Amino acid sequence: MTYRRDFTISLKETQDFYLSLVLRRWRMGLAGFALVGALAVALYTEGMDWPVRAALTAVGALLGAEIAALVLVVSTRGRVRRQMRSAGRNAYVQETEISGLGVHVTVDGKRAKMPFPELLRVRETRRAFYLFLSEQQAWILPKAQMEDPQGESEQLRRLFRTVIEKRRLELRGRQGPQ
Repeated sequence: MTYRRDFTISLKETQDFYLSLVLRRWRMGLAGFALVGALAVALYTEGMDWPVRAALTAVGALLGAEIAALVLVVSTRGRVRRQMRSAGRNAYVQETEISGLGVHVTVDGKRAKMPFPELLRVRETRRAFYLFLSEQQAWILPKAQMEDPQGESEQLRRLFRTVIEKRRLELRGRQGPQ
């Protein structure tokens, strides 16, 4: 089974990738901000009826986490935008071919080959597949640029499940036969 497609990796796809890394890294930090928000509201609502106090505490927790997440989103998107501007590049075409032998990617005439055992992991999000070369670097397969996102996503899941160990896969679709 072979999958071949050219993807245009622009600011949006790059921002989405780095944002997924940042939010994943800050998961526990966001929980901490939620706890701080809940504690602050709980302290300031002492003496109120229990149901009202519980509801306000929950709102405080949500606000604490949402404000922290918003700051992360805005700062990450801005940082990526600045880096792309300084690099003088708005977008690039990533020619991608995935077969039983591995992943072959060509960008600006430079070819890279990666056998599946050397891929760190494959992660699927709502918007893309990320084929990680390292913790901070991945090839991006944006679903919005696929002709048939649902069908192609399922084809990629099947392919990855047959050639990559389960522990290195983070796929969203149904599991099906391994």
